[in-house]
Amino acid sequence: MAVSFDFRQRLGSGYFGEVWRAVETGLGHEVALKCIPPDKIVNQGNFFQEAQTLKASEHANIVRVHDTGTLADGRIYVSMEFLRRGSVEDEARGAPLPLSRAKRLMVDVLRALTHAHDQQIVHRDIKPANILIGDAGEGKLSDFGLALPDVTGLNMAQVKQYQYVLHLAPEVRRIQDYTPLSDIYACGVTLFRLVNGDNAVPAIPPAQAHQLARRGEFPPRDGYRDFVPQALKRMINMAMSVDPASRHQSAEAMRHALEQQSLCVDWVETQTAGRCTWTGHGQDGLHYEVTKRQQPDRRWTVLTRKGPTLNALRRMGALCSTNMRKPDADKRARRILQDFTKGRA
Repeated sequence: MAVSFDFRQRLGSGYFGEVWRAVETGLGHEVALKCIPPDKIVNQGNFFQEAQTLKASEHANIVRVHDTGTLADGRIYVSMEFLRRGSVEDEARGAPLPLSRAKRLMVDVLRALTHAHDQQIVHRDIKPANILIGDAGEGKLSDFGLALPDVTGLNMAQVKQYQYVLHLAPEVRRIQDYTPLSDIYACGVTLFRLVNGDNAVPAIPPAQAHQLARRGEFPPRDGYRDFVPQALKRMINMAMSVDPASRHQSAEAMRHALEQQSLCVDWVETQTAGRCTWTGHGQDGLHYEVTKRQQPDRRWTVLTRKGPTLNALRRMGALCSTNMRKPDADKRARRILQDFTKGRA
């Protein structure tokens, strides 16, 4: 008996097909169903390559595949676990994530990527939209539609030529140039976006972005938010190195470097004319506030508070640095924020 599905909601679509929330009518369980038109299948000798790649990559942090086959209308389907919380792109919506959240998600992705690379699989498409969120809030790497199961034995006629240029490693000019280190680069760009928000990435044509990436100018290395610690910046910039030999040399090495980052406070930034306030919640249970504001005489003041609750902050005295020029106030606020973030204050 052929498997049939009750299509409930289209979750997304792209060049290679659509993804639906569906119910497998025989067993009655919900699935995420990727449907691929036959004319979009590059490897005509193996219609089910993506499902087979996913199956070969089974891991707690990789989306689980249930089944694959052909629908009545001729489309190829891949039935996968349905994750109600959607993707990291859905969660962030272009805004920066809390530092601890971005760290956890990328650690999970790097665990998945270590496993995939151990199976000689290069993902080629790491980005927030392809990191799904499990029921416990964990990150799960998905969409292996562009994955290369064996870079050394490629048949170019059977490889999808599509590339996500905004995360494309500088050294990649041909499909044969992809290596695990190009995935490391994409992880670096992804983490940059999660930490800083998409506003830190200029909206420019993809070809221009790749040209700038070859010079180490995209994403812009000066686009970090004030409270991102220098050690985390260096780690992300290392992953985004133009020279592959200067990157972390494995997903496991990048994960270890990220796990060592001390990120003790998550911040929310609010800006108005002449004023910027950062409110933070620490792992120690305390709340933090740093305010940089312009005085009537055009000089600047930096105020610092910490206390048990947000309401208590307003009733507490603040440590105050006054009568500063703006560059000095910017520097002072950054240092205080980063000391708090690293748990040094």
